Amino acid sequence: MTPMFELKSELQNELAGRIKELIRSHGQKIDGRIRESMLSRAMGVSRTPIRAALRHLVSEGILEPHTQGGYSILQSPSRIAETMTSGQPTSGLYGRILRDIVLNEMPDPATEKALMRKYEVGRGEIIRVLRRLVREGLAEPLPGRGWATIRFDGEQMSRSYHLRYILEPAMLLDAEYSADNEALQRLRSDHVTALSTLSQQSPWHELFELDATFHETLACGSKNDLIVDIIRRQNRLRRLAEFFSYSRLERIRASMNEHVAIIDALLTGDAAWAAALLRQHLTISQTVTEENFNKDLEAVRTASSSLERLR
Repeated sequence: MTPMFELKSELQNELAGRIKELIRSHGQKIDGRIRESMLSRAMGVSRTPIRAALRHLVSEGILEPHTQGGYSILQSPSRIAETMTSGQPTSGLYGRILRDIVLNEMPDPATEKALMRKYEVGRGEIIRVLRRLVREGLAEPLPGRGWATIRFDGEQMSRSYHLRYILEPAMLLDAEYSADNEALQRLRSDHVTALSTLSQQSPWHELFELDATFHETLACGSKNDLIVDIIRRQNRLRRLAEFFSYSRLERIRASMNEHVAIIDALLTGDAAWAAALLRQHLTISQTVTEENFNKDLEAVRTASSSLERLR
């Protein structure tokens, strides 16, 4: 039995998760082998952390080294089974920066030196988290002026829901829409597993990724890259809202069951019913988000203040 290869950095852990998602989404369509060079180009990082992530996936039994180089896929990883109990902490630097983005308390300008002073960490750690935020669409470098992070407020969230309410149900009714039934079946299985283990200890980022993947998978059925890009951009904005809304466990459970009902409708070929369910799902989600936005924001502010007093 292969010993577990432990990941030693947040970047390696993130890359392992992204490779797993690649295998889940496209495993049956990947021709031949997975190679370090391909992943390095696709994910915009050097081969060293990619290599560590791949070795970790080998130790998990997901990949195996190929005799001619690269790696072969042994099995598709379950999204939730190995992650709902892994519990990556959100109190680290990444979580602290997310909280400050949510609270609009990032330094202005957000230079590396200013961030190093604020968070009392080294430049390397700051750069690693900033690069992750760039990959997630939450930050971008400003030439000679540091970094800009996404602006976040209740009005922006309402506009995002309005856009999605117009777009997402309509795309399901389009004559060109064609759902990927294999991807939907995998997504349904992931939801069922997540529901069976759902608790207050379930990592918020894993729940968010499952939610985001649901909406992106539906968008991919449109066969329109522009629609997929719009949904991905909205998911980046939602990542901040979900950061503090996952404390409402029963709404999470209801939302995931709504996802399952929409998937079931698509699998039976009833696009009209799926669109109606999706419209209702978005309406409920928007209502709950808007009703709780200020309260949730204040809860994050209070928790953040308490953490800073303990440092």
